[in-house]
Amino acid sequence: MKNIAVFFGGKSIEHDISCITGALTLNALKKGEHIPVPIFIDYDNSWWTGEDFFDIETHKKPNYKKLKRVCLVAGSPTLFWVKGKKLKPLCDIAVGINALHGEFGEDGALSGLLALCEIALVGSPMLGSSIAINKSVSKTILQGLNVNCLPCKTVSNAFTLDSVVNELGFPLIVKPQKGGSSIGIEKANDINELTRAVNTALRYGEKAVIEPLIENFIEINIGVYKNCKNEIVLSECERPIGKTEVLSFEDKYSGGIKEFPAKIPKKISNEIKRTAKLIYESLELEGVCRMDFMVKLDKVYLNEINTVPGSLAYYLFTNTTKGFSLVLADLIARAEKKFAESSSLQRRFNSSVLDIKGVKGAKRL
Repeated sequence: MKNIAVFFGGKSIEHDISCITGALTLNALKKGEHIPVPIFIDYDNSWWTGEDFFDIETHKKPNYKKLKRVCLVAGSPTLFWVKGKKLKPLCDIAVGINALHGEFGEDGALSGLLALCEIALVGSPMLGSSIAINKSVSKTILQGLNVNCLPCKTVSNAFTLDSVVNELGFPLIVKPQKGGSSIGIEKANDINELTRAVNTALRYGEKAVIEPLIENFIEINIGVYKNCKNEIVLSECERPIGKTEVLSFEDKYSGGIKEFPAKIPKKISNEIKRTAKLIYESLELEGVCRMDFMVKLDKVYLNEINTVPGSLAYYLFTNTTKGFSLVLADLIARAEKKFAESSSLQRRFNSSVLDIKGVKGAKRL
């Protein structure tokens, strides 16, 4: 049996959602053949582990006296207990599962850390993660793949919005550039509302993204992952239905209605599946991703890519914890296989460049 670490919490506005994802993943892993190891990251970026984290109630107010503060050290897969000023080995981690939503996790930060510690990862690598979380950058790249996206403008303040209005018109939708869970999203019908919406978005990130608001659209979500056999697995399409025109945080997590499978034309469903597969493979994504689309009549627009979706979007593939456990087992096997392939690559090149006379200037003066 191998130790599988689940990373969740994090210094992010999506901290609470990540706690739910982490607890669900830990409990699904308990039904499998490996040992789940919780690694909770608090708002101060301190890491903690303990059996209490299998219970979602623990996340409301962790009792740190019952928990162990832990860390990883670059170059080693060992999880250490931080005991005073000493590090005490706890266990070796074979695979890490990324359940961190938002920045400092979903953005590629955890992917890079685990790579330095030589730990296999269930989740997307650094490049795909950093592209996907950045709404404006991902649009620029995906348009090169002929993926249909809405035009957008990126701003870092609310003082130069006239040119945005002249180009995009009203109504508009404003989002944090790297945000998720519909936090900080507002629509604007005039310059005053736009100014307020931009300032709201900038509370949650350094930049805000402004897009035209498509009226009377429907949102469609789809899950996608690659299994151990190197096959793309696509879920059926889902339609979340909110109480307002734009899905809110409450719609997503507090009783919103979901139509699954979505009652949409087969032509639209096929286009969404084709596009999701193209994006997943082109950005070299890994793990479970959820891609969100907007549909207006027969036109499909990509809205955003979630490389760490809420609850790892398991509900799009199965309706049981046992089914989730089987999906995780497949993802873990793929992560180990990919890690083994990467580890077999030549990482050292012998040269005499350090002996060349021209490098003498690099000596300490």
